[in-house]
Amino acid sequence: MYTGIRFKGYKAFPADEYTELDNIPRVSVIIGKNNCGKSSIIDVVGMAYDRHFAEYEPGHVDELVAKVPVTRWMCDKLFDGYDHINNYTSGSMWNQTKGRSVGFKMDPEQNDGDVVAWDARIPILGGNFLPIMLRLLRENREQCMFRRISAERNILPEIEEALGTTTEDLTSTGEGASNLIRAFLNDSAYDEDIIERDLLGAVNSIMYPEAEFENIRVQQVKDFYGDVRWEVFLKEKGMGRCPLSRMGSGLKTIILVLLNLLVIPELNDYKNKNIVYGFEELENNLHPAMQRKLFEYIYEFATMRDVQVFITTHSHVAINAFYDKDDAGIFHVEKHNGRAQVKRIESYMDKTAILNDLDVKASDILQSNGIIWVEGPSDRVYIQRWLELFFSDNFIEGVHYQFLYYGGRLLSQYSASEETELINIIKTNRNAVIVMDSDKRSEEADINETKKRIIDELDSLDMMSWVTAGKEIENYIPKSVIEDMLEVSIPEQCEQYELFPDYIAPYYNNFVGKKVVFARKAAEKMNCDNMENMLDLKNQVMALGEKIKGWNGLDVESGRTL
Repeated sequence: MYTGIRFKGYKAFPADEYTELDNIPRVSVIIGKNNCGKSSIIDVVGMAYDRHFAEYEPGHVDELVAKVPVTRWMCDKLFDGYDHINNYTSGSMWNQTKGRSVGFKMDPEQNDGDVVAWDARIPILGGNFLPIMLRLLRENREQCMFRRISAERNILPEIEEALGTTTEDLTSTGEGASNLIRAFLNDSAYDEDIIERDLLGAVNSIMYPEAEFENIRVQQVKDFYGDVRWEVFLKEKGMGRCPLSRMGSGLKTIILVLLNLLVIPELNDYKNKNIVYGFEELENNLHPAMQRKLFEYIYEFATMRDVQVFITTHSHVAINAFYDKDDAGIFHVEKHNGRAQVKRIESYMDKTAILNDLDVKASDILQSNGIIWVEGPSDRVYIQRWLELFFSDNFIEGVHYQFLYYGGRLLSQYSASEETELINIIKTNRNAVIVMDSDKRSEEADINETKKRIIDELDSLDMMSWVTAGKEIENYIPKSVIEDMLEVSIPEQCEQYELFPDYIAPYYNNFVGKKVVFARKAAEKMNCDNMENMLDLKNQVMALGEKIKGWNGLDVESGRTL
C-alpha cells in the first residue's frame, strides 16, 4: 500500500511541479467542482498501482512516484540467503528503517522504474541493497490491481457470456454485472453464498429500513427484439419479485460497489492480490441517508480488509461522513488559471472552502428536523453512541437530527429568545436541544448565569436543555469502559465533580489534545450494562430520544430499557 503519490504533467495538473497526495489513508475522499481534475486523480492512482490499467488510459503522466513504506518483509527479502550484508542483519536493518519510506519512480505502463528519495533518503539504502529493493518494489506493484466505478453506470439484462478470468468481467460502467451474478448463482465453480448471503446481506444492511430483500435470482427474459438475456431479480420483503433494471439507480450503485468489494476478489485473477478501488460520484441518485450508510460500509470494509479506497464526490454528505474518521482523509481539488491543484483538508476554514466550492448554503442545515447543540465534537461522539444504545437503529444523523457546536465560552453569545441581539438558536432550527457541561466542582456549587438564562429561555419554549450531572460529559464514562479500552486497572471511578483530564492523565497521554480520538475509542466499549447507573444519563438520553421522535413524527420504541 502506498502512503504517498506525486506526479507531474497529467491533463490540467502542471508539468513543472509535483502534485502530491501524501499520508494517504485507507479512504481518500476527493472533492471539487466539475472539470476540476477529480477524475484525473483517480486516473493517476490507477496508473500508480496497476500497469494494466495504465495501458488503457488515453493520457500519460510525465512523471510518477509512489511512496512505499519499508516493511519487515522487505528487510527479510533484502537478506534472503544471507546472514549479514555490510555489517547489517535483517533485524538491524528493520530497526533502522521502520517508519521510513522509499520512492518508486515508475514507468506506468511497464513494471520498471528506479528507487528514489522521498523526503529523507534512507542512508544505508545503497550499493548491494539498491537492485534488490528495486526488484521488491516491482514485485509489490505486480501484486496490485485497480478497480474503478465510473460516474455513469448501470446494470442491465445481458446476453449470456462465459465468465472468464480477465479484468473485463465487470467494467467500470457496470457492464458484466448481470453475468457475474449469474455465474456465481448458477455455475458450480463458484460459491453462491457470496451472492445470496454476503452481497444480499450487505445490500440489506445499507438499505434497511427503507427496503429489505429476501432473495436474489438471475433468470432469462426476452428483450424487444426477441433475444434471450439474463436479468437480475430481487424479491423485497412483503412484495413480489422485481427486475433490477426497473429499480432505482441508487440500488444499482450499491450493488455495483458490493460486487467490486465482495465478489471480484473471488475471481481467479484477483485472488491473493491487493485490490485498490476508485469510486466516482457514488452519491448519484442516492438519498443522503443511503449515502451515509454506503460511505460507512466502505470505510468499515477498507479498515477491516486493509485496502485503499479513493472516492470522488460532489456531495457535502461525504465531508460529514469522513471528516472525523481516524483512517480517512479529504482532498480538495481546485483549478486556477487552467492549472489544477490538490490540498488536503486539515482545518475548519478548509472545510468551509469546500462547502462554498460545492455551493452548499449555510441554510442547508434546516433540512434536518432538529438540532442538538453541543460544545464540541467529542460530545457528539458520546451522544451518538448513547442514542444508539437506547434507541437502536431508529435515528439517523442528518435526517432525524443534526449536531451544531457552540464552542464552550461562546455559549454566552447564544439565545433562545425570539427578540435578541445574540445568535438565535430557534432561528437556526425551531426544534433544538442544548447539552451543557455543568462545570461544577462540588454538589453545592451553582451553574453560571449564562446557562441559567439558556435553561429559562428553552423552558419557556418547551425545548430541552441537558446540564450534565457531573462536571463534564466525560464524568459519565464508567471506569470499566476505560479499563477495557486502555487494558489497564484503575482503582476508583472518576468522581462526579472531579476534573477528568487529571483523572485520566496517569493512563492516557495528552487527553485534552486527543479528546475526539479518546471519545471514539471509549464509545466502542460502551454498552447498556456498563452505562446502567451512570448518574442521570438514562433519563437524559431517554428524554432526548423522545424529543427527536416528536420532531420527526416517529412512533418507535426505545431500545433496551436499562
